[in-house]
Amino acid sequence: MVVFRSEQRGQTGMDSATSNLGTVELLRRPPPEWPATFRFSTDDVPESDRLPFFREFLGRQVMRQDIDPLPDHPFRADTTMRRLPGLLMYWTTGSARRVRRTRELLTDGNDSLLFQWVSVPRQVEHLGREILVGPGEGIVFSCADTRSVVQLRDYRTVSLTVPRSALGLRLSDVNATLGRPLHRKSAAQHLLLRYLEVLREESAAATTQLSELAIDHVCDLLAVAIGATRDAADVAKTRGVRAARLLEIKNSVRQNLSQVTLAGITTRHRLTPRYVQMLFEYESTTFTEFVLEERLALARRLLASPRSTGRKIADIAFDCGFGDISYFNRKFRARFGATPSDLRNSRHRGADVT
Repeated sequence: MVVFRSEQRGQTGMDSATSNLGTVELLRRPPPEWPATFRFSTDDVPESDRLPFFREFLGRQVMRQDIDPLPDHPFRADTTMRRLPGLLMYWTTGSARRVRRTRELLTDGNDSLLFQWVSVPRQVEHLGREILVGPGEGIVFSCADTRSVVQLRDYRTVSLTVPRSALGLRLSDVNATLGRPLHRKSAAQHLLLRYLEVLREESAAATTQLSELAIDHVCDLLAVAIGATRDAADVAKTRGVRAARLLEIKNSVRQNLSQVTLAGITTRHRLTPRYVQMLFEYESTTFTEFVLEERLALARRLLASPRSTGRKIADIAFDCGFGDISYFNRKFRARFGATPSDLRNSRHRGADVT
C-alpha cells in the first residue's frame, strides 16, 4: 500500500532544512539558481495573487503545464522538490484542479517519463486513452505527449521525473507502461516510495558519489516495479532493491532504538534473519554493530544536550537500549575516547569531547 506522509511546516512557508528563500523570491529566480531541495507554498503569496502567480511561474514556466482549479475549490498548493542529476522528485499537497500539458507546452522538448502516485481518485487522458486512477495507484506519463489530469478533490501526490534514456535499457517494453495504472499493492512500488522518502530527508544524498548511487537505485526500483528485463531485474536485486531494503531496516532501527531486536526487524519486514545480516555484510558491518553505533550516537547527543541536565547517566543509557551500565560505559569510552561523565562535565565547562 502507498503511504502518503504529511509534514509539519513553519509559518514562513519554507522548511529551514531545505531553503531560506520564500516562494515569491524563489520562483523569480531561474531554475538553475534554485537549491537542490526547496519548498514553495501558496501561504507565501497574497490570496488574490495565488492562482495567477502559480499558474504562470510554477505551471507554465517551471512544470510546463496549465493549472485550473475546479469550481468551489480555492486554489492551494504546497510542494517540496528535490533535484538530483537526472532525477526530479516532488511531493505535493493541493486543492482539486485540472492540470494539462498542451501541445503548446510540448515545445520544451522534454521526453522524460513522469511517474505519479496520488492519494485520491483522478481522471486521466493520455495517449488517446481515458483512465480512472484509483487512490494509492500510480501512473506513468510520457512528457513528450499531451495529458490531462483532473484531481477530483484535495490530494497528495508523489511525483518522479526520469529521463527516458535512463530507463530504456532496463525495461522490457517502455511504451507498454505508458498511460496505465500501477497497482497500489506492488511491493516494488512500496519499496521505491519509501526510498524516495529517505532521499527527501537525507542531506548526504547531495554528495556526488551518493547521488549517483541513489539515481541507480531509483531506476532499478522503477524498472522492477513496471517491468524490468531479465538482466536489469538481476542487477536490481543486488543493487537497488537491496539498498532500499537496507535503508528501510536502518530507519526501523532508529525509530525503536530502545527495544529493537533482530527478531523484531525480521518480523516487521517479513525477511529472514540471514537476509538481514547479509544486507549489513555488504556494508562491511553487522546488524549488531549498526544498532550499537546508533545507540551510542544517540546517548552522546542526549548527554551533550542541555535538556538532559539533571538526568542520571544510567537512565539515558537505558532509554537508548543499554541494559547493562558497565557495558555501556565501556563501549562509550572505546567509541568516543571519553566516559559519559567526561562528556557531561566537558559540556558544563564549555569544552568539546570528540
